[in-house]
Amino acid sequence: MQRVIVRGAKKYLEQMKNLWRDTFGDTDEFIDLFFEKFYRPRKTFLMLEGSALVSMLFYMDVKVKYDGKRLRAAYLYGVATKLSERRQGHFTALHNALLEELTSKKYDLIITIPQNDSLFSFYKEAGYTLPLRRCEFSLHTLDLTPVEEPREVWLLKKELHKKARSGFSLLESEEQFLETVRDHKLFRYDGGYLAFYPKNDGYVLYGIISDDPSHAPVELVHYERSALMRDITGKLDYDRIDKEKPVLAFLMS
Repeated sequence: MQRVIVRGAKKYLEQMKNLWRDTFGDTDEFIDLFFEKFYRPRKTFLMLEGSALVSMLFYMDVKVKYDGKRLRAAYLYGVATKLSERRQGHFTALHNALLEELTSKKYDLIITIPQNDSLFSFYKEAGYTLPLRRCEFSLHTLDLTPVEEPREVWLLKKELHKKARSGFSLLESEEQFLETVRDHKLFRYDGGYLAFYPKNDGYVLYGIISDDPSHAPVELVHYERSALMRDITGKLDYDRIDKEKPVLAFLMS
């Protein structure tokens, strides 16, 4: 049966949710949240066989600055293919359609965060490079003030992004940030904010939001790969960005 690529539509919604659930194992609450708040039919690519969904991908816009210049970036998300249909080129076909659209709309780069380390080689074959790293830290002190309203953290991130004049800076939308940190813990310290995500039975400090992260009451434990980029227009200096990874880590929260 012929396979075709179409955009998202209401009639495919249940199939998209089912494929998402089968692929990622997320809860119905999270899946419903994505489709209610972040899903955009025009930013969705579906591979159909007849009327059956076999593969899909989504993208969202994120703000990026490089050396003070604004870049137009897409965040690739929710890439999924039915288990029985994998390794048949479906992602390549969908991704080529995505690249054609983003190029025509003058996007500069694509960013994605693979679900696990095994997917880094998969995305490398698709032209992605430069794994950005997320730092994990241990605290020097527990003398911290819990943040009651996460929006104040995003507002500081927004201000730091606005003022960025060198290096690489990424800012998600307010709504994306608030949903991302919904199960996280945020604390205020004298120079900014610390962000923790749940892991096993505790929490891991993964991000420092501050105009001077070096003064945070933490010490670096190790680096963890967290993202890949594909430069569409050749505006990035990969060698330079590679040297700035410790700085980037503070921005990839």
